[in-house]
Amino acid sequence: MQRLLDVFLSGVAIILLSPILAPIACVLKITGEGEVFYKQSRVGKRGSSFGLNKFATMLKDSPNIGSGEITIKNDPRVLPLGKFLRKSKINELPQLWNIFIGDMSIVGPRPMVPNTYARYPIEA
Repeated sequence: MQRLLDVFLSGVAIILLSPILAPIACVLKITGEGEVFYKQSRVGKRGSSFGLNKFATMLKDSPNIGSGEITIKNDPRVLPLGKFLRKSKINELPQLWNIFIGDMSIVGPRPMVPNTYARYPIEA
């Protein structure tokens, strides 16, 4: 039942939001470095790895600042449109595709990055 709900809701959301998502993708393609999406490695159900989709908001292959795990305020690697997308959380909308194909669910814990997942004991 949950999977059916995930497919239905994410499918409807993708269709309804496509008038917003498509122009953003075009602007990113033109003004960014040609990358529209960024895939971040995440660990999902039962330890399976998958690529979490986001809009590309940073310069491609830019060096890490600090620990590299998070971005700093006014990070110079973030593209101008990327600042808006991050602040409004629109950069997260491509994750609807991850929900649609079954990598994630609308309800449940957020998938962890591999190095965070590795810190948890197996039985947790």
